[in-house]
Amino acid sequence: MFSHCFPATARRLLLALATSSLLIVAPIPAHAQSSPFAQAVIGKLGATDTGTPPVVTDIPVFSANVLREMYLGSAYEPLWSDAATADLAQAIEALREDGLDPLEYRFSRIAAQLDAPDLEALDAIERAEADILLTEAFLRAAYQLYFGKVDPQHVDPNINFIRADADGDAVARLFGAIRQGTLVDALDWARADAPAYARMRGALARYQGYADAGGWMAVPSGPTLELATEGERVQALRLRLVASEDLDPAALASPPVFDQLLEEAVRHFQRRHGLAVDGRVGPNTLRTLNVSVESRIDQLRINLERLRWILHERYDEFIIVNIADFQAAWFDSGVPVWVEDVQVGKEYTQTPVFGGRISYLEFNPTWTIPPGILRRTIIPGIRRDPQYLQKKGYLLLTQAGDEVDPDTVDWASLEGFPYLVRQPAGPDNALGQVKFIFPNPHFVFLHDTNHQELFDRTQRTFSSGCIRVRNPFVLAQRLLAPQGWTRERIDQLLASGETKRIYLDNPMRVFITYFTARVPMGTEEVLFRPDVYGRDAAVLANLNGEFIPAPGRANQGASSGAD
Repeated sequence: MFSHCFPATARRLLLALATSSLLIVAPIPAHAQSSPFAQAVIGKLGATDTGTPPVVTDIPVFSANVLREMYLGSAYEPLWSDAATADLAQAIEALREDGLDPLEYRFSRIAAQLDAPDLEALDAIERAEADILLTEAFLRAAYQLYFGKVDPQHVDPNINFIRADADGDAVARLFGAIRQGTLVDALDWARADAPAYARMRGALARYQGYADAGGWMAVPSGPTLELATEGERVQALRLRLVASEDLDPAALASPPVFDQLLEEAVRHFQRRHGLAVDGRVGPNTLRTLNVSVESRIDQLRINLERLRWILHERYDEFIIVNIADFQAAWFDSGVPVWVEDVQVGKEYTQTPVFGGRISYLEFNPTWTIPPGILRRTIIPGIRRDPQYLQKKGYLLLTQAGDEVDPDTVDWASLEGFPYLVRQPAGPDNALGQVKFIFPNPHFVFLHDTNHQELFDRTQRTFSSGCIRVRNPFVLAQRLLAPQGWTRERIDQLLASGETKRIYLDNPMRVFITYFTARVPMGTEEVLFRPDVYGRDAAVLANLNGEFIPAPGRANQGASSGAD
């Protein structure tokens, strides 16, 4: 789903935009003193970086250092021609296909030039303003296509996905794109060269087409619709499913009776939207059917933005967990080689979004109960029932790990909680019989579970934040196979009851993500998922809001847990 190869030239172009510290500004040439255009540019941008973006008309110029270097390269002559401006207008309009708003780049000062380029008719100051803002629009588009418009850490400080270092020829390449008329190609480079991104763009285009055709009418409320139901609501359901291509338009000629063809279309819709698949239109399915096409377009825009956050490097092998889809997958050279259902955190113990590397596995693990669960569950349980720990089979330990008899503790007069509580290894352990550790400040990891029955649920938000895996030993065998481990050897270790930690020779990269829409490999079918943690709204608000580039983006994550 997420494998790709982003061109190295594009990385060089775009990463230079993320940090002004990579750019060295030389002195202004003497001949520029006599050029009205040059003087106007210098007056607008300033000769050196002051740490605050200069403002041209009413637009903050975030790429001022890049511009200064470009104008040195052009000997302070204009960068833009009428032909290049027309190309930029075309490239900006195409940003709609990426879920970005073309109007954001059509600054009021350059809107007329984008519509009808005539730069020669401008005086020196007007020409300088237009030249600067045309470049700013181009650089913003390139930046946002590669990094995303929204700084992910602004909406979620846990996100630590790594950026590569910049190469030194970025400014020259951007400069060449303007001068050589290759703006469209440059923005194509900025788009992730990833099948997942292309599929999502295609989905957005289809849903924008549905909107242009009028969208769909709501299905009226009422009793559950199911086989043999008759009436106008059945025909309204057919119209709704035809509008989103879940049902063949030929079905509209059928009588207003809920038939098997309509039931299968409802099942198809339910599968696509992460609902219980029963072929009946009850309250949940009706509510989902009546989500507007405009809301689905926003959902696709949100998830295209999330793809831009992560699709910036090539990873030959990695594991990705999609919290909203309750699914984990291992990709090898772009192909999923292992896919499994997972359980994730409850609403009040949400699984965070971040990246890391699985460094070791532990078989027959014990579970030292983390502080949050101690505070919320264990301590109140002890206060209600002094035999709580014994009944649960938990051990009470000193901080040094020595066992304490709970009956010897005066729980009524105890101040604070100076103990550890640990669940011994065994089939009833909350972590099951194996855990996969990628060190992180959240104490989140993948593990087995003694609650396999919960995998039968459609929405699987049951954990305290960790990721429970349905069949973890398939994953364990795959991770350990290069080190000579077979399933038989793993089973022997499990049967022994020994708690054993095994380090990976090559730690496996893992991404914990949150995608509420995706298009699976080999299909054009859009899968929408409920926003179980309510995280979409913040991304959409920032996507529709003012652009503020992330500070120090190129160096972000260099010392994070993602690598």
